[in-house]
Formats: sequence, structure tokens, C-alpha cells
Amino acid sequence: MINNVVIVGRLTKEPFLQTTPNGKKTAFINIATNVYSDYLKKTRTNYVSVKLWGQVAEYASRKAKKGMEVSIEGIIKTSSYVKESEKPVYVTEIMVEKFHLFTRQSEELTHNVVESSTNDFEQFVKALQ
Repeated sequence: MINNVVIVGRLTKEPFLQTTPNGKKTAFINIATNVYSDYLKKTRTNYVSVKLWGQVAEYASRKAKKGMEVSIEGIIKTSSYVKESEKPVYVTEIMVEKFHLFTRQSEELTHNVVESSTNDFEQFVKALQ
């Protein structure tokens, strides 16, 4: 089975960074994407809630601003909890593994490692030598 999601869109608000009780950083972002419907003959906007963890969350909260175009790669995760009314609540989120911010100097943060695209190229060239 494959569980992989790629989304490209614009941030609808500033990232919200918080710290969990056990000290881990997490951030929430919302991404607006446009989808064209042949049936309706018009474009519709979808809003996707995304959860970031660790250095990815910290990076996004420092660099990303409302309206910026971003891409994320991750997996879909569904969890549940029971409300006080004893009714189960199911939450489906995208857990981000890669976060890419489209700017003049593109930067990408993947699995807690910050690298610029020029550093990747320089490391590639060094490995060939």
C-alpha cells in the first residue's frame, strides 16, 4: 500500500508554532489549493490542514508567511479521541516529511536537515570527484 501526499498551494495564514507537553515543537498550517472541475466547468478552492514537527515546524514558523506558495510531501494519518459526550472524534491530518517554500532563494527542509539547493549541488559535485 502507498500512503504519499504531495500538495502545492498558498498559505492561508501564518504558521502557528507550539510546544507539546513533552517538549516537541509542532506547527499547524493551512494550504489553499485550486481544483478545476470538468463537471462544474469552474475552479474550486480546497483548504488542507497540515501538521509539521520538529525543525520542520520551527523553520516554517520562521520563514513562511501568509500568501506564500509552498509544497509539502507527507503521509495521511487518521487518529481518534473520545469527547466528553463519549462520542468518538476522528481527525485526519497530513504529517509532513518535506516542506518546500517557493521564494527567490528556494530552501527545503527535509527530515530535520536544513539545506539550500546550492549546497546539495556542491555536495553532489564533491562526491563525483
